[in-house]
Amino acid sequence: MRIVPQIALVFFVAALTALAADSGVTQFVLDTSVRHQAMDNFGANDAWTLQKIGAEWSEQNKKKIADLLFSTNRGIGLTFARFYLGAGINRETIREPSHTAETFEVAPGKYDWSRLPGERWFLRAAKARGVTQFGMTVYSPPLRLTRNGLSNLGNDTNSTTNLKPGAEDEFAGYLADTLKHFRDNTNDAERVDFNFVLPVNEPQWEWQRKQEGNRAANDDLKKLFRAVKQRFDRDGVATKILGPDSGSILDMTALDQSARQKWHADYGDYLHWICGDSEITAGFGGVISYHSYWSDEIPGQLVPHRETLGRAFEKFPKWKIWQSEYCIMERGRDLGMDAALRMARVIHCDLTLVNASAWQWWLAVSGGYYKDGLIYTDYRRPGDAESIYESKMLWALGNFSRFIRPGMVRVELSGPQNVQGLMASAYFDAQAGRAVLVFVNCAATEQKVQLQFAPPSAHKFFTPFFTTAKQNLAAGKKIDAEKTFSLPPRSVVTLVGE
Repeated sequence: MRIVPQIALVFFVAALTALAADSGVTQFVLDTSVRHQAMDNFGANDAWTLQKIGAEWSEQNKKKIADLLFSTNRGIGLTFARFYLGAGINRETIREPSHTAETFEVAPGKYDWSRLPGERWFLRAAKARGVTQFGMTVYSPPLRLTRNGLSNLGNDTNSTTNLKPGAEDEFAGYLADTLKHFRDNTNDAERVDFNFVLPVNEPQWEWQRKQEGNRAANDDLKKLFRAVKQRFDRDGVATKILGPDSGSILDMTALDQSARQKWHADYGDYLHWICGDSEITAGFGGVISYHSYWSDEIPGQLVPHRETLGRAFEKFPKWKIWQSEYCIMERGRDLGMDAALRMARVIHCDLTLVNASAWQWWLAVSGGYYKDGLIYTDYRRPGDAESIYESKMLWALGNFSRFIRPGMVRVELSGPQNVQGLMASAYFDAQAGRAVLVFVNCAATEQKVQLQFAPPSAHKFFTPFFTTAKQNLAAGKKIDAEKTFSLPPRSVVTLVGE
């Protein structure tokens, strides 16, 4: 009897799994001929803390931060930089000084491009270190274009959005002017043609206090997206819309009933109404985005919510999907492996269950006491020590970002995937003929692993890079992956093919 190759592979994997149960060795089968999503980037946001660091710190320490974020030798090699465009200083409803930022605009159609010097420094630093993908993040329209004159909703619990009625085109013009300034900048170091602009962030939330933000019902978003597309076309701006940066995974596939009841309008179901509406999609670059907040903290949500989104996303094969913001929503810093492993398994699940083509963290640098920073600092004002604390989250993200480069493709890696224990994913660089595998071992014990190759491959030698409680992307000795190798307890390990 002839067995088709796919069925044969299933039997092969099942046999290996049974063998693994007897030997204590976990078997994975790598098949680079089975291709999934092409990878776009890994990134983090420059919001808040980098304003002060870029403007006030010494060149030496600013360069150290930039190297940690963007260098592939001394850091984690992020490939996407997000630039935070402020709405104007708001001290009325935002008490934390760093949570509100200047806008370049000084009057309608007039700009002071010397503003935001700190963030512009890091924009230049990212470009100098090889970053070629850039996004501009806008949390609120400039103050003069908001209903209440504030960069968040304040006490307004009635409006569906804080953008002034009929101000969509003016807001779009403000965005176009800013993007053209960077695109046509006479200073080559600061000349950046932004790939994407995010006009509205997490549109289903209240945004009443603490930071810039603007909710927007689906109809509000449609008006704005249409205006941005029309203005960009008129002004010759090639930048694409990124959105909606949904604050909830569930709201990607269903309406948010809580928001609907509060503001008597539709919010959510973003995947279907954005990807399914040709008028809206025209301004997008074929990318839709969501955030992974809370989906790891609440038991039972990590896998099923992503499986639901992944299945729904299959209906839109011409689109890519990005996980564009995440941190652990808990108070207290965690510089160790607990937070790093939680982050790593979220990355794994977003990439393998949703098929996300990009994965981006929230704050590149945090000055707070929250699990939200790749790097932390205690710096508050000039004269304070320019402290730099590297978290294990930084280096765990680096196990992905330094080695999975834009254009690589996720490929099939069959084997047991245990989000409480051991999980693994694989990526292939077709040009170099090289595979990269990332293992996340959440278990408190060493895990023995062995690879099989289907079809057989001569590229079975790999260099491992370890992130553990005592190591930061530390290179190990070359291994033959067809032979048993060990993953340390509570570790993230990347194997880079020879």
